[in-house]
Amino acid sequence: MSNSIFVTGVAVSCAYLLFRFIEMRFILKENKPLKVLARDTLLVYLSVILGNFVMSQVGGLDISKSVPQVFTNNPEF
Repeated sequence: MSNSIFVTGVAVSCAYLLFRFIEMRFILKENKPLKVLARDTLLVYLSVILGNFVMSQVGGLDISKSVPQVFTNNPEF
């Protein structure tokens, strides 16, 4: 199933928001402004998009493990 990177970014951001909200309410027991959570969630979304872009640009490198083609005999001139 091939999802768009934008859908994947939204899913990761929603999971991040959910975990941060649970951490804020039940573990830390402090209330942070919603603006801070929204900013962090937006940064996570942009990080997913940017990370995918970088991996698509760099991930295409294929370093083969074959022996390079060189001449090892005496020259014929």
